[in-house]
Amino acid sequence: MQRRPAHLPDFARPPLDEVVLGVQFDQMPGFTSVDVRAVWDLYRDDFPKVQDQPLLQPIFETFGGTPPQQIGFQPFFMGGALGGVGRVWFISEAGNHLLQFQPDRFLTNWRKSPNDQPYPRFEGIVAAYDSSLRKLAAFFKDRFGNDLRINQAEVTYINIIQVDSFSEATKYFENWKYSPPEIEGLNITTVEVIYNNQRTPYARLIQEVQSAFSPEGKRVYKMSLIFRGKPEGNNADDAMKFLAHGREAIVLNFRDMTTTEAHKHWGIEQ
Repeated sequence: MQRRPAHLPDFARPPLDEVVLGVQFDQMPGFTSVDVRAVWDLYRDDFPKVQDQPLLQPIFETFGGTPPQQIGFQPFFMGGALGGVGRVWFISEAGNHLLQFQPDRFLTNWRKSPNDQPYPRFEGIVAAYDSSLRKLAAFFKDRFGNDLRINQAEVTYINIIQVDSFSEATKYFENWKYSPPEIEGLNITTVEVIYNNQRTPYARLIQEVQSAFSPEGKRVYKMSLIFRGKPEGNNADDAMKFLAHGREAIVLNFRDMTTTEAHKHWGIEQ
């Protein structure tokens, strides 16, 4: 298992609600609805529940003055659970962990709800995902004779910050200085291009802060940090390096975006 980098800040009580790690890959020639159940068989001991979900459209981070490109295609047939080639959730018994699979996407989610289980930390999540991704790659190689070719990867951290008033933004966000008596809504999005060691753009870091209401009707800020782009290569090793870099960028960005007052509230340890 990876060790947490010593230079990253850590929090005893982070407002983290969900972590998503995943890859997008070239569709496997010959893949059909029959193969979806075989994919579930790889993981069903740990993920015994299944749910159908709408397909995610392919998205590619492109550079040189162009925004991220969503590529349209003819949707696969969506049947009942495991009855069609769509997106399927494989869910753990407790419900806090899931795998998402569709013919060109494979992701894992850790969710704080429904059971408020302790956060297993990035190192635990990525180690389990690494094993699952390599299992899928081996399955594709054995069944279809082709390698899994990864074309994009992503890391997402979703934080839920409970507040009494949306005007409390100055308490939490370093660059938010506007504080009228009552803000009815808040929506901030910034996008940063990330460069590799050769000064070539290869990823984007997307920062979103939105005011919202929790299921209990309480005011919250939903703070999403998304790191997405193309790994240096197209295999699992390259994807894992990209995810580690994305996590590092997100954690440092979270620290820089939020205030010292908020850090104390969340129990910063470095």
